[in-house]
Amino acid sequence: MMLPLADIRDYIATLGIAEPNNVYMGRLENKKNHSIGIYDSRREGNLIIPIGGMENKKHDSRRVTFLIHWDKSYRNTEAAAHQLSEALMSIQNTEVNGNRVLFIIATNPIPVDTDEDGVYEMVIDADFYYKTT
Repeated sequence: MMLPLADIRDYIATLGIAEPNNVYMGRLENKKNHSIGIYDSRREGNLIIPIGGMENKKHDSRRVTFLIHWDKSYRNTEAAAHQLSEALMSIQNTEVNGNRVLFIIATNPIPVDTDEDGVYEMVIDADFYYKTT
């Protein structure tokens, strides 16, 4: 069983960084300020095959990209992005809808400038390491 993007979205909505209705997956609807979008990562990665074959696999991983779409203040956007990054990095051995997230490795927030309305955005790439419980 994989760790569905919907489950990651639901978990991130409980962290209190953005209002639960402002946490999206797959597409950032209506571009509301103070929103977090969660997407499948486009980063390439190697298939993890343990020594001895797939029957020895102890965990899986899921690559995700977070878009922090905040407001017209770079300071506020950066603060929200760092809050999310720190929250991700502190998650260890946490149950997420039938999967145990062992840990998450996340990048520092990456500025991606502003959208067409002048709202600052930042991106965080994260690798979720998990196993099905």
